[in-house]
Amino acid sequence: MLHVDGHSVRKLLDFQLGLILSEEAFRLHSSNQVQQPLRTIIRGNDNDLMGVMPAYIKSGPYKGFGLKSVVVRLGAKKLGPSHTGSVLIYDEAGTSPVVAVDAGAITEIRTAAASAYATDLLAAPNASRLAILGTGLQARAHLMAMQAVRPVKQLSIWGRTETARQEFAAWSQRFCNFPISTHPTVTEAVHGSDIICTTTAARSPILSRAAVPARCHINAIGSSALGFQELHEDVYEHSALFTDCNRSVLASAECVIKAVQKGLLPSQKVGTEIGNLHAGLTPLHEQRLSIFKSVGLAVQDLVFSREAIRRWRSTRC
Repeated sequence: MLHVDGHSVRKLLDFQLGLILSEEAFRLHSSNQVQQPLRTIIRGNDNDLMGVMPAYIKSGPYKGFGLKSVVVRLGAKKLGPSHTGSVLIYDEAGTSPVVAVDAGAITEIRTAAASAYATDLLAAPNASRLAILGTGLQARAHLMAMQAVRPVKQLSIWGRTETARQEFAAWSQRFCNFPISTHPTVTEAVHGSDIICTTTAARSPILSRAAVPARCHINAIGSSALGFQELHEDVYEHSALFTDCNRSVLASAECVIKAVQKGLLPSQKVGTEIGNLHAGLTPLHEQRLSIFKSVGLAVQDLVFSREAIRRWRSTRC
């Protein structure tokens, strides 16, 4: 079986391309061109999870079957990457019947690219003050992705330990020519921010409404399964919520589920799916807080993986 490894994926897919692929994936989803059930999750020991996400794209250049299988290890003693597994792509022309693509790299890129796509649509055009909560792989990916869509001039970092904060700050200095600060509290980190990205594996809320600036955009990506929660449900009151998939968010995002239970969000159309928006939309940021809550969709994995396979193949022709 042909395998496209993580190093190759990261070389083949950048965030400018990721914006295009994200738009295509979300358009396919919101136009009912994808069959994809809710992800299946199996829980193991030591905070380990296994997720399986099959899908079929009905039409277009990314048409076909695919399946993502990934193990997520969030334990304190984990070694190596948090996400390991493969995206299996079937019947890609010019390749073997099944091609495996590194799921960790695909997840890293497509998740941050989705946030960048939402930020490009929803954040103020001059948004320049970025706060990132979390210090892991997704924090790094989101720093790069946000710079692809907004003129970032300031970065504030929060992480659970001083060591983690300093390591992320040192890494960030290699790619940024603007001030970088680290903070021991979330409230200090997000003060005055235009864009906030939450990228943690928090099991209880780390960000409440009282700490959020009156006008900003939030990308909340770190809690995509029950048992995890980054945003306190009060953040959603009087905010504009956008999702990758309403059905998936209502099944997997505890912050949204609790907000619905408390009457802070409607139970039917909980938010606006990002695939129903179009470039040129007047940002709702000008009136109120906007939130993009994503839990990740199989259609994203299939679109990004097929594109990676095609670019990998073209380098060997």
